[in-house]
Amino acid sequence: MRRRPVTITAVHPSPKPGPLTILFAGHSQTLPEHRMGPQRLDYILIHTVIEGTGWYRCRDRHYDLGAGDSFVILPEEMHSYQASADNPWRYRWVAIRGSEAERWLAAAGIDADNPILRGGSDTALKAMHEIERTFRKKEWTADWEAEAHLKLAFSAWAKANRPAGPPVTASKKSIAAAEADRAARWLQAEASSPVSIARMAQELGYHRTYLTKLFHQEIGVSPVRYLQQLRMDRAKLLLLEPLSVEEVARSVGYEDPLYFSKSFKKWFGMTPTDYRKRT
Repeated sequence: MRRRPVTITAVHPSPKPGPLTILFAGHSQTLPEHRMGPQRLDYILIHTVIEGTGWYRCRDRHYDLGAGDSFVILPEEMHSYQASADNPWRYRWVAIRGSEAERWLAAAGIDADNPILRGGSDTALKAMHEIERTFRKKEWTADWEAEAHLKLAFSAWAKANRPAGPPVTASKKSIAAAEADRAARWLQAEASSPVSIARMAQELGYHRTYLTKLFHQEIGVSPVRYLQQLRMDRAKLLLLEPLSVEEVARSVGYEDPLYFSKSFKKWFGMTPTDYRKRT
């Protein structure tokens, strides 16, 4: 049964220049041997095949593509692509521009010598469909909505193309610093709750002893000391507010107000009440 040709395109209702601009999105059921190019574009155009077959050529390389495959056309790259005669493809596409888009492609491992993505199509196709729908609604939030969907597509493409992530080029020292920073940010996020270093190590995937040593080496203090510093600094600020000592204690992760008061005095040399009287 011959499919009816159809091409639908939805353009951004009010695109703004910036590091990422989504220009348009659409879908098409192509005719047999439908061909585009040779041509050059001044934006990035990504197609994801829903069904059917065809080929893509760039830099004298030929790629045969089918359902689930995506091909990326980069700015100023001479290219051409064509649907097959007996099973012409149906695909969706999205056009983007900007330095942020180029950064995303690089992170996903895509360049002119590696323009094919095999995998992640279910998420990508849904995202492109939603971008098209978003542009048709012509609402002032189109930028936010479209970018959110595009990020989901890139996440799927990146995981499919680089399941282990980008190549690791950092030194062991910088890796250790990054992990210590991750631990510090975890403590910052959890400082207002009763937490333990054992729980932190478990959630971050490290043995407690190893993580404590790494943290002290990179941050300069132990995780316990760092957590206490966070809590005491926060407590000083909260004591300036019309809160009871009990409320301040709970806000900085202490379930026992008396223990909080003792810890505060040990840290600053005065009780929370005395500190409040002096300020």
